[in-house]
Amino acid sequence: MAALLRAARTAWAPCATGRRFATGYIQRAAAEGRDSLLGQFQSTGDRFDSVLRGMECIKVEEGYVECQITVGDGVKNAYGTMHGGCTATLVDVLGTMALLSKDPTRPGVSVEMSQTFMAPAKGGEVITVTGTVTKYGRALGFTEVKLTDASGKLLATGRHTKAFPQKP
Repeated sequence: MAALLRAARTAWAPCATGRRFATGYIQRAAAEGRDSLLGQFQSTGDRFDSVLRGMECIKVEEGYVECQITVGDGVKNAYGTMHGGCTATLVDVLGTMALLSKDPTRPGVSVEMSQTFMAPAKGGEVITVTGTVTKYGRALGFTEVKLTDASGKLLATGRHTKAFPQKP
């Protein structure tokens, strides 16, 4: 019953502008646990992560998540390949999801993030994205994200470090 009440309270949350928006994967994981990350990606309404709406999470284990996304028109650059900003968003989101798979109540706050691009993700391709927790401490969480194509070719990697603020 308590979990249902928490979920009902978090169904809509205020944002920085005072508007209310539908909650996304972070709030859902806190209310329902790590298995809620499976399936279609739950973006936070019309926020930056809405470019990932077509993404599907196919595997969640403690400290590990695996998703797939098609390089569609909404994420392509002028060259017809995945925009670097989408890759950065994937590193941000998959790193956070990996941390949530360890503790759904601790999404953390980003303190560092980087991406390395090795090969283009072509339009129409299905990309597999994995997020792995490399170290999980009391104050910081470290993750590594990899993007590969259908043949397993490494397209990009990323690192994402998040702080876990202590509750007052």
